Amino acid sequence: MNPPFSQVRKHIKAALSLLGRNGHDEPAVLVALVPITYEHEDAETLETLPEDTFSTCTIRTKIIRIVK
Repeated sequence: MNPPFSQVRKHIKAALSLLGRNGHDEPAVLVALVPITYEHEDAETLETLPEDTFSTCTIRTKIIRIVK
C-alpha cells in the first residue's frame, strides 16, 4: 500500500485491522511505502529507498513489511 504520508499511522492501523487468515495456512502480510521516520513494533524494513526515487517527493521513504 501507499498511504498518504500525513495520515500514515491511521491508514496502516486500518489496513492491519482488515487483515486475517480467512482459512489460509500462511499469515497475512502488509507491505507499504512509508516515510523513513515511520516506526511500528511489528514492522520490518525491507528497503530504504534512495533520495531521488520519486522526483516529486521531498520525504525520504522506505518499504516495510508487517506479518500478522
